[in-house]
Amino acid sequence: MNVRITKREISFWTNFLISTALLFGVLVMVNFLSSRYYFLKDLTEERIHTLSDQTIKILNELDKKAKSDGKELKILAFMKENEPQAQEFQNLMKQYSYRSKSIKWEIIDPERKPQLATLYDIKTFNSVVFIFGDKKIKTEINFDAPDKSPESIITSNIYKFIGIKELNICFTEGHGERDPNDTSPTGVSKLAKYLKDEGYNTIKIRLWEQGSLTPCDIIVIIGPQRSFTQVEITNLSEYLAIGGRAVIMLDPESKDFLNPILERWGIGTDNRLVVDPTARLFGAGPAMPVLVDYDKEHPITRGFNFGVISRVTRRVFIKSRVQGVDATEIARTSPNSWADSDWESGTVSFDPANDIKGPVPVVVAVQGLPGVAGGEAVYGTMQNPGTVQARLVVSGDSDLASDALIDALGNKDLILNSINWVAEKGELISIRPKELKKRGLYLTPSNIVLIRNIFLFVIPGTLLLISFIVYFVRKRL
Repeated sequence: MNVRITKREISFWTNFLISTALLFGVLVMVNFLSSRYYFLKDLTEERIHTLSDQTIKILNELDKKAKSDGKELKILAFMKENEPQAQEFQNLMKQYSYRSKSIKWEIIDPERKPQLATLYDIKTFNSVVFIFGDKKIKTEINFDAPDKSPESIITSNIYKFIGIKELNICFTEGHGERDPNDTSPTGVSKLAKYLKDEGYNTIKIRLWEQGSLTPCDIIVIIGPQRSFTQVEITNLSEYLAIGGRAVIMLDPESKDFLNPILERWGIGTDNRLVVDPTARLFGAGPAMPVLVDYDKEHPITRGFNFGVISRVTRRVFIKSRVQGVDATEIARTSPNSWADSDWESGTVSFDPANDIKGPVPVVVAVQGLPGVAGGEAVYGTMQNPGTVQARLVVSGDSDLASDALIDALGNKDLILNSINWVAEKGELISIRPKELKKRGLYLTPSNIVLIRNIFLFVIPGTLLLISFIVYFVRKRL
């Protein structure tokens, strides 16, 4: 039997094959391009699938360094395949590689590739190795840790490769200050740990000892309870006069211990206790004010939208404008608060004659150098007064840095942002990675009965009604 193929059939099949090949080629090209160029959109309420501003800034710094050094960052995660932790890590790394082209990552099952686990001395699952040139860091990620997200661990380790000098933060002691080694609720051991995580070295110093300020890049004074000697005041003044950096957190009990220094920078403090009835909304007493009003232009509080809770705080304000010094009141209490002058009597009520109506400033940031015309310093001498600038942040409460309160609301972010601004670590001034909150669905007995009735009666009844309607409609046709 002879089968004759016409020209029309040949033309049809030729066009069909060409169209199929073109369609297949287009699909391959679209798939290839979408794997390289794509857009991520986080639709979750808490933006839990979006990298923090801090991480994005550090990744930008990584790209700059990787380009200048001709290197790339390799991240090897040793995890069991198909486990929830591996899937979570994979989703997170897709966000990192989307933001940075300098990152190459891989998930390795140590049971399937034991030779690589041996090579990198991996002894536990969820170990991650970071390799940048000849530098290598190994860490572990606890995906269930309530106080630290996987993003914060990964970002902290990436930051260590950027090559920024580790700065020394000096905590003063000898005046009843809060101790960075004290793990009690009144200590500041958590703050010391957070600072170490962000690349700082923490040490303790005594201001009266000769040469104690030599290793200090930043001085931190938290809650002194005793006065400073004239020698200490002089040493600290001279340190700031040559471009020193400091963060000072005072309490009403601190009285006027450091006023001889602060007034040279135009900063004023008084012993009025800030009272805020709004604090009751947060479960606190009226003497525990909540900071809610921030300077939107200052780098420390730009984009800051968290409340900051303290135990007791005093007013810290700009007392005078000093030539050569740029001062900003960066945080205030609510409009319902006031600074009470008679709090030591045991009762507080607003007295228009003596009290100060809110918002009450409680945190002031200054930069520059106090001077006169021509840039000459009022005190001390400087090699280059035109470019060397001191930075100082003063707070009216030290409790917000304590182990008991630092993790509440936005306390940690405000403190770390202040220290990073003082240190001029602009890449770290941001909100820290968001921790994933555990959520649950709780049903009342009436909710359970309602759901049961919907599945037992409403849905079957609806389907039965629809079937009757269809039956009678078709019968009439």
